[in-house]
Amino acid sequence: MASFGGTSDGGSGGSVAGASSGGSGGVSASSLEQAQRAFIDLRFGMFLHFGILTYTGAWSEANLPIDAFNPTKLDPAQWAAAAQSAHMTFGVLTTRHHDGFALWPSQASAFNVGHISWQGGQGDVVRAYVDAFRSRGLKPGLYYSIWDNTEGIGNGPVTSAQLTYIKTQLTELLTNYGPIPILVLDGWSWRMGHRAVAYQEIRELVKSLQPDCLITDHTHLADPWDVDIVNFEEPSGVFAPATNTYAAEQEQKLNATGGNDWFWAPNIGSLLSVSAIVNDHLKRLEPVWTNFLLNCPPNRDGLLDASIVTRLGEVGAAWSPNGARPPLPTQGPALEFPYTPVAASATSGNAANAIDGINDTAKNTLWQSTGALPATLTLDLGVVRPDVGMLACVPRYTNGIAQTQGNITSFGVSTSQDGTNFTAQTSGTWAADGRMKIATFSPVAARYVRLEARTANGAAAIVTEVTVGARRSPQ
Repeated sequence: MASFGGTSDGGSGGSVAGASSGGSGGVSASSLEQAQRAFIDLRFGMFLHFGILTYTGAWSEANLPIDAFNPTKLDPAQWAAAAQSAHMTFGVLTTRHHDGFALWPSQASAFNVGHISWQGGQGDVVRAYVDAFRSRGLKPGLYYSIWDNTEGIGNGPVTSAQLTYIKTQLTELLTNYGPIPILVLDGWSWRMGHRAVAYQEIRELVKSLQPDCLITDHTHLADPWDVDIVNFEEPSGVFAPATNTYAAEQEQKLNATGGNDWFWAPNIGSLLSVSAIVNDHLKRLEPVWTNFLLNCPPNRDGLLDASIVTRLGEVGAAWSPNGARPPLPTQGPALEFPYTPVAASATSGNAANAIDGINDTAKNTLWQSTGALPATLTLDLGVVRPDVGMLACVPRYTNGIAQTQGNITSFGVSTSQDGTNFTAQTSGTWAADGRMKIATFSPVAARYVRLEARTANGAAAIVTEVTVGARRSPQ
């Protein structure tokens, strides 16, 4: 059960075809949907980009001089009080950004606050943050970059040692600091793809440690592919659409003009106006079930600038949550238990593009059929899985916007244990509306899962990603 909010029922959710009576994944009573509803009820949060970049201004560089990190007046209680004054209810702290410097004394390496002169090597920003936010009734979320330029994770093939490094740090974060409502991942989908570091392994680890911790990533997709919460990164050029019915969040910088990207810098620049925050964001995002995560970067003292504190107080005076907002619509089946394919083949086109998990605002690798339809795409899971029962198909994206051209409109799904003898599991039609499509069927033992694109909106079937997994009853 979700531990940080209530539950309620809502309207219809996403697009599903081929649902059968077997299995019960994705029903509105699931613990995942309860956690999504609880998170969406938080409405407004504080994003805190803080780390070695606060001092160096060198985005994503390796081996930065970490002893420069010296927030002599560090006071997360000040951050929490400012958040509370704006009617924020949660935070998200950058525990480790792309440079790899960790804000807690990690055992994975020496590139962290436990190995610098600040506070005699005994400092722990994550601990100070979670304690301060909880003391004021605020939920402490965490951000973690899979890409680590110092360790080289994401700059080439990911080694087993690098995967262990990631898992060690995520385990530390999710076992040492109490309940975490949301984990915001970055430097993954857009940097190396969800196959280079297998999404299945990371999800299984996170959920084993904290089942109610929601996962999101900067996939730059408006669909819940490989995430529990859809993420809209506004500075990348996307805004939650007026038609959104997914549990979502949107990120924006308070210092939207000037400054050092997301981190504090002496030239931080002007701040968003109260009207821009309240009218152009909160009042637009709240009706479409999208939390607003506003970045408020601490300065080199470890404090929020006085101007930021003042602005947040002004926001709180101008806005309060809308208690009349309808509940989150029923989310429908979700791929909570994905299986990572080891390979893919197709009757035409580059099948590998459908399973690489590489997505960015300006770059999406695509599987596109050639020649006449039907065309097939077959995923190899490497081993026979005992309970395959779901397939998700992400449409073509261009500059962060889902497209209708190329959408598969009629399909079939079949499975096999040996790659030769396939058994039909389900078939149906999908609307060419640019939304992620899901097909469900009674769980079967399978190593190979084949998607047949029978017709499409256009001459070719075009797909960003195809993923498969298990359906399981809610706990």
